[in-house]
Amino acid sequence: MSTSTPSLNSEYFSTTPLQVRIDTHARYSEHPDDPAAAVLEVLDLAGTESLADIGCGDARFLAHLAERGHSGRLVNVDNSAAMVAAATAIPGVDGVLGEATALPLADREFDRTTARHMLYHVPDPVAALREFRRITRPGGRVVVTVNHARTCTRTGELVVSHAQAYGLEPVAELANSVNSDTLPEMMAEVFTTVSIARFDNALVFDTAPPLIRLAHAMASFCGVGTDSPHRDAILADVATDIHRWFASNPGQVWRDPKGYIVATGIVE
Repeated sequence: MSTSTPSLNSEYFSTTPLQVRIDTHARYSEHPDDPAAAVLEVLDLAGTESLADIGCGDARFLAHLAERGHSGRLVNVDNSAAMVAAATAIPGVDGVLGEATALPLADREFDRTTARHMLYHVPDPVAALREFRRITRPGGRVVVTVNHARTCTRTGELVVSHAQAYGLEPVAELANSVNSDTLPEMMAEVFTTVSIARFDNALVFDTAPPLIRLAHAMASFCGVGTDSPHRDAILADVATDIHRWFASNPGQVWRDPKGYIVATGIVE
């Protein structure tokens, strides 16, 4: 049995798996899907607001704002040095290393705060939401996105089944109980006024290669660490199964339901 355990640090040491997942959702969604546009719609930006993006990933969201001429301060906060470096490299964006539950930012420092697809990785999501409210000025908005509970479950379960054959299991650090069913109640604990927008979709693949790339990019979330001695064998088994499925189901597509919500809290 492997003793290698994936973690947030190992998963986000490189931006590559995240980029694969983002690109896959952009190219293979059943219906047009633009989570960034959904967030921008509820942010209601004039272009001069100061904005903090918590759990920034590769910083492409604020890069998009900077490229569009947003003149307000743009700050990306992440606990991964690689992600902070990616943010810092973007003109007009500041990268800050920090934890969501103890942000190194002042009270009421920002007009808008966003946390996109990151609360799954926070041990105390409600504490993080309170931090988001703390750094946001009265009248400002906190916008949070999380996936549905069973997003891309079919692909995830395929990887998990092969990982389990080697004694590996998903780890709690990489996924908690925050999803589109549980987030609204959490938001209501912190904000008096909350609105929810729901988006339902699916990933659809008609060939094996892009599905294999996605499965590989999900490996850490399924318990397969980047330094696991069994990683290559597990990913090879997953690829074999995917090729076998397409060969056994000619003309059919692999469909994996997904979706998310955009939750907006008004700071009073």
